Amino acid sequence: MTNAGTMYVPPSDLDPVERAMRYPYAIPDCSFIFDKAGWRPAEIGGALTAGRHPVIACGSNRSPDQLARKYFDFDAVTISVQRGWLRDFDVVYAAHITGYGSISACPMPAPGACVEVSVAWLSDGLMDRMHATEGRGHAYDYAELSGLDLALEGGGGLDEAFAYIHRGGALNIDGSLVGLSEIAVQDRPWPSWPQPRAIAEVHRRLNQGGTVEDFIRENAADRFLRLAREAVLQQDAHPFAHRGCRVIPAGTE
Repeated sequence: MTNAGTMYVPPSDLDPVERAMRYPYAIPDCSFIFDKAGWRPAEIGGALTAGRHPVIACGSNRSPDQLARKYFDFDAVTISVQRGWLRDFDVVYAAHITGYGSISACPMPAPGACVEVSVAWLSDGLMDRMHATEGRGHAYDYAELSGLDLALEGGGGLDEAFAYIHRGGALNIDGSLVGLSEIAVQDRPWPSWPQPRAIAEVHRRLNQGGTVEDFIRENAADRFLRLAREAVLQQDAHPFAHRGCRVIPAGTE
């Protein structure tokens, strides 16, 4: 188990630069079941969600590739991942450099927008690993969001769900938020960039020497250097502001 101030980074056979640039990885255009055999399209509901926590996945947690890394050492794992559309929100870049060098995603209120997300239905036995990989308590807070308009593939919807909210806020580039161009959205009110451009712009903003590839490798190799760079990004980051957000302290579930 991780200690406070550290974050579990799942293993990968990818080169650090390739891994960072590919974020948020391949996302199926349907709801699916993920298990140790891979993933398969599925209609989600009933026994597949009963007794499980609905956790909004807006970045790499929507990808079977990332789920395979996060749960690589579990003997058995089954996760229902249900496609959905969250109104009055967007998925933007966080003021956060991951342990493998990408600029991560976070949800952000965006009146009038409608963004595609997923709901990962997680059992109690899977939550601890997800908390660890999200850096709960130091990088992200685990929170319950209420007052949502979240329509689910297959019918129905949720007005409450759980989510990981970045503690340091969302990336500020010249006064604006920036959405992930890899994530489908209607009526996005700010610019959108693919991951390679986001990394390049953060490299530029921090006035780092060397190449973007050097920047990624340094961040992946040196946690303290990465955190120092991230602290600069957080000085003017956009805070998460949703009235129906209740942070759940660790150990109080």
